[in-house]
Amino acid sequence: MSVPAHIKYLILSILILIATANFIRTTLNVMQSSKRLEDMKSEISTLEEKKVTLESMIAYKRTNEFVEERARNALNLIKPGEKVYISELIPANSVVIENGKVVEDSMPKEKTNAQLWVELFL
Repeated sequence: MSVPAHIKYLILSILILIATANFIRTTLNVMQSSKRLEDMKSEISTLEEKKVTLESMIAYKRTNEFVEERARNALNLIKPGEKVYISELIPANSVVIENGKVVEDSMPKEKTNAQLWVELFL
């Protein structure tokens, strides 16, 4: 009993198709894994940069310079003998503070309603 030649070719063709399908599936899995690996490497690089930035920020916040800056800005503290000029409240005017006391105030005094009316009509 011999198997006809066309059946042998059919079985051989089916085996080749199965092997080809397995090869393609394996290749696609390798390519997907490679893409995930590259994505993970990129994410690791980004996280390492963020870590370095955060570590430098922590190191700076542990310094006396940061504590002094924070005390000056958040708590409005000044050093003894230091003069502070405030000019943000009203442009072109300033207040001089020395040792926590107002020394010079060049801010204009408020005008009365009568003075404002006179200026309006004249």
